[in-house]
Amino acid sequence: RFPMTRMGVEFTVRYWFQKAKEYDEEWKAYREAAKTNPNAIMPRRDLRLEALTDMLHGDLKIHSHSYRADEILMLIRVAEENGFKVNTFQHVLEGYKVADEIAKHGAMASTFADMWGYKVEAWDATPFNMALMSQRGVVVSVNSDSDERIRRLYQEAGVGVRYGNMPVNEALKMVTLNPAKQLGVDKMVGSLEPGKDGDIAVFSAHPFAPEAAVEYTIIDGKVYFDRSQASTLRKVAEKTGGER
Repeated sequence: RFPMTRMGVEFTVRYWFQKAKEYDEEWKAYREAAKTNPNAIMPRRDLRLEALTDMLHGDLKIHSHSYRADEILMLIRVAEENGFKVNTFQHVLEGYKVADEIAKHGAMASTFADMWGYKVEAWDATPFNMALMSQRGVVVSVNSDSDERIRRLYQEAGVGVRYGNMPVNEALKMVTLNPAKQLGVDKMVGSLEPGKDGDIAVFSAHPFAPEAAVEYTIIDGKVYFDRSQASTLRKVAEKTGGER
């Protein structure tokens, strides 16, 4: 399977962006020729190269899967040499090592809270990663890669307060406004402001507190979840005397 080395990965990325540039120039030449020559031959469409061309033009946001500092720096170099920007590095477990470079490039970061050491690429990960990148000016969000842990993503954000002493509001942004910025939808969601979609979760305690539970979920002004009305496992256990 190609590529088999990190150098091979870099070569492959450079190769395809070069192909995209050539493809873009070919279409530009065709459009110019078609203005005066109705018989100009249209180039063959390539959907993969069209996507890469959109990246070069900044019309398609790049979310790049990454772990190690060296591969993060590699893609930043390739992007800057080709005139485009990486929007967000995903996972970015060694982002704390190159946080200044990520911030200078203008990229953002979406990382795990406290998963590390489970494979070679994750060996140098640390739960301080979120705080360290945030301190260096990177817009950080926290993700889970898990259909289970995502239900308690607010507690994942709390790890940034425990490890790195992140300000509470900055940690909350990692599961509210910052992800919206990374997806380019922060004008619609991500914070409670006039003109935005008002999706609200009301907790029984501070979201970072271990005992916190969601009491209400309100979407577009409608109550979608009300703990006092919902049939929760706790209520079922109380009715059955704890029997399963």
